[in-house]
Amino acid sequence: MKSSSGKVEIFPLPKVRRHTYHFLQYAEQFRSVYIDTEIDMTAVLRRKNECQLESRRIGYTSYLIHAIARVLRRYPEANVSVNGGWFPKMAQYSDITAKFTIDKIRDGRRIVLSGMIPDADQRSLSEMQMVIDYYKDRQLEDIPELTSIRKLQSLPILLGRIIYRLVMGSLGKRNELTGAFVVTSLGHRPIQSFFPIISNTLCFGVGTIEEKPVVFAGEVRIRPIMKLSLAFDHRAIDGALAADILAEVKQALESDSETFVKQVEEKEVSYVGAST
Repeated sequence: MKSSSGKVEIFPLPKVRRHTYHFLQYAEQFRSVYIDTEIDMTAVLRRKNECQLESRRIGYTSYLIHAIARVLRRYPEANVSVNGGWFPKMAQYSDITAKFTIDKIRDGRRIVLSGMIPDADQRSLSEMQMVIDYYKDRQLEDIPELTSIRKLQSLPILLGRIIYRLVMGSLGKRNELTGAFVVTSLGHRPIQSFFPIISNTLCFGVGTIEEKPVVFAGEVRIRPIMKLSLAFDHRAIDGALAADILAEVKQALESDSETFVKQVEEKEVSYVGAST
């Protein structure tokens, strides 16, 4: 086939893209609403520097999951999932499982996959980072937890779509498959806002961290600011509850001593850009 600009090659959807295709087809049923806020990451920066002095590397994703999971523990009515249709049903879960996204290369293509952290509200920052590193540092073929994704990629499109919907349609298993919440980011690029597509009730989109002028105690100061968005399924929860959750996550991440704030302002502590 030719066009005015030259040759055009048309080919079947690559296998490595099929799991994303099935996800997007399935996600059409969710009714997403988006809210966002700006977070002063000074306190998180302090904790990261303290960990580095102890020869421990804790990424931003771990801090986010740590804060979100503990906030969600206060709002069990948000740890739910909805199945639509003629007879809609809702499931409420007692466990808080966190889901996070990771980049992988397969067949020469960059793809996004996800890892899970069960009982996220009970884990320390170091324990969360160990799980994240487990997924990040291994090849796709060396992660048994992602075997089902590899199988899904190998199936014909129609069969894969049917199986995906059957598996995800189980409310009893959905929390294990999609998590009570998801944290996803494009932190490796200077993207300020990220509004993700959801496959469950709560999904947090993480923007990059940038130094910005903010008003603090009546004065304009430079702070490391990060935008955090929340996409939520309006069938499951209302905006007021979503706003409460996002506001408390902001408060949890920003809470810290003024001593370190002063050190940052006086440039005694360096700021390093965001990474997973």
